[in-house]
Amino acid sequence: MGSSGSSKAEESLAMPEGDKRPLRLQRRILLAFLGGVFVPLGFDPWGLIFLMPVGFLLLAMATDGLNWKQALLVGWTFGLGVEGASFPWLAQTVNTYVGIYVLGDPHSWKSWIAGIGVFILWWPLSSLGWALCSMLLNMAPCSSGSRQRIWKCFGIMIFVALYEQYWPRIFPWSIGAGLATSEPSVGWMVLRQWGAEGASLLIAASGFMAGHTIPVVLGGWYEGRKIHTSSRLLLMVPALLLAFLPYFSLSPVSVESSATTETRVFSVVQPAFRLEDRHGQNYLTQWQKLRELVQIASQDLGPDGLVILPEGILPGAHSRDSLRAWAVDWLKVPLLTGVNYEVPDSGRYANAVALLTPEIETLPRRSLTVRVGLKKDLVPFGERIPMEGWLQSLGISLPIPTFVAGTEPVIFPLGGDSKPQTLGVSICYEGILESTASGLMDGGSQIHVNVTEDLWYGKYIEPSQHLQLQRSRSIESGLPLVRCTNAGYSVIFDPQTIGQPTLKSTRRWFPKTGWSPWSRYDGKGEVLLTESIGQEGILQARLGDGGELRQGPLLKIPFGGAPLLTLLWVIQAWIQRKKP
Repeated sequence: MGSSGSSKAEESLAMPEGDKRPLRLQRRILLAFLGGVFVPLGFDPWGLIFLMPVGFLLLAMATDGLNWKQALLVGWTFGLGVEGASFPWLAQTVNTYVGIYVLGDPHSWKSWIAGIGVFILWWPLSSLGWALCSMLLNMAPCSSGSRQRIWKCFGIMIFVALYEQYWPRIFPWSIGAGLATSEPSVGWMVLRQWGAEGASLLIAASGFMAGHTIPVVLGGWYEGRKIHTSSRLLLMVPALLLAFLPYFSLSPVSVESSATTETRVFSVVQPAFRLEDRHGQNYLTQWQKLRELVQIASQDLGPDGLVILPEGILPGAHSRDSLRAWAVDWLKVPLLTGVNYEVPDSGRYANAVALLTPEIETLPRRSLTVRVGLKKDLVPFGERIPMEGWLQSLGISLPIPTFVAGTEPVIFPLGGDSKPQTLGVSICYEGILESTASGLMDGGSQIHVNVTEDLWYGKYIEPSQHLQLQRSRSIESGLPLVRCTNAGYSVIFDPQTIGQPTLKSTRRWFPKTGWSPWSRYDGKGEVLLTESIGQEGILQARLGDGGELRQGPLLKIPFGGAPLLTLLWVIQAWIQRKKP
């Protein structure tokens, strides 16, 4: 395996002798775990973005000079920190699902035991991806001095790309999405240029560059001498830049009066139904409440506007005919809604969205056009079971029904008197995937609408992370984001930083206060319905065409090369090991 190639100062720090070595490994494990925790702390709701490069700095120091078994252990510990701080809400998700669907009591202690048990099983297994990265990193070619550090910086970029693209994860997310602040910052420029995945590699590599500098600096201080290699301090610069870029604000884009631009009004409805009520038997009350909210959201909408309801909000399962029968007598404006859709001639169901468009009223009755799009990327273990066919062939019954997946991105045309627009729609976690953003761009979408339900995951960590991950895709793609949740964070997000913004003005409605006045958009990126989760309300926005969209990322990295580079990396390590 590869040698550390460290200087004497580094060796004295990183490779203590004698009885100190076991303690040193313990310290490395602690250092790696701390570095792992630092990575998710860069995300919302904490937003400590400067800690993300520091996390990889600590990993570089912890893995320097180890054999492959020690590197495997230290990398796994790093993964425990990353996954443990990122996904504790998984226990809440399983608790809610089991409580509602299996036990009929979402607050049962049995459902909590099931949730905690699943998290305890999932946590160490999901962390093995980082153990693999650390072990592969240990196979860096044998070089001396700075060349060894360059190899390791190159290696961490390969393996982070490999991990983010190929390691099986329930909610795949990219480290670089931590740069997606709610207000315009210099970090947006990195996302626009490189995308979330490219930003991940920059963060990891910059942390490793800084990590291999720290031992030299500390070694010089410990020996009480002046550091003659002061140029090594320059290796700290990339990590410092990436750590603090998001704290440098960009000037808001200039906003013209909305009267000078054709606009289309979007009404985002947040019903805030409790999950136990949504999946109970109280259908009639929910039907009536949704109808009332749609009628309120239709005010000042105009003939070209659109009302949006969240994921799966309509009670029961539906076909095109049942949707038409429900809305034809009273719906007067276009409505986009999440729905549990019964796929024709299959006896199965899909998580879907339906666009209901009233036609010109004709006697003796009105007509309604119904378009349906199916969710393409299903949540593992929530909407699909991995290796389902193989498990069924073994006679293993599946605990959840598997939904039917769509075959292409959901794209709807919006007509009307104003300039036609093309609407791209994602459902729930589809909105965080790079493939969704690129698919909507390739399909000609001008606006990205995401409908979701965040109550499954609790009220603290996941709603903030979910929004930030979707925000990162909006920044890198250039597509404005209209996000509608049942109870989470419903927002209008405009990623434009040059020229005229797409978002022009907004207003809000709440049951106790009614409609607020229209407020001119201030150019600061995100407009939130409310910061509290579980509050009923409506966010209405006027959106123009925003000029020509600058779609991106502009310098997308070809991540398909990560497996090939990994193979070459392993081959050189094998050849090196065979040398006498």
